[in-house]
Amino acid sequence: MTDGDSDASEPVATDASTDADDAASDGHSSFPPCPHCDDRVVTVTSRGPMTHVAGPCGCRLTPGEARRL
Repeated sequence: MTDGDSDASEPVATDASTDADDAASDGHSSFPPCPHCDDRVVTVTSRGPMTHVAGPCGCRLTPGEARRL
């Protein structure tokens, strides 16, 4: 190998995960925090007028919390 050649087996650093972490820490995430555990809420499942669950954390939500999310 010469000085100008690179070793293909060396890991290449990527910034994909740090970009997502930076966006979440800056408050620019499109997913709101769960009002109970602060995890990001991706889905809200409603199983009736009074039964709502945040996902993926699984916390139960009041009807008002579900509306706000």
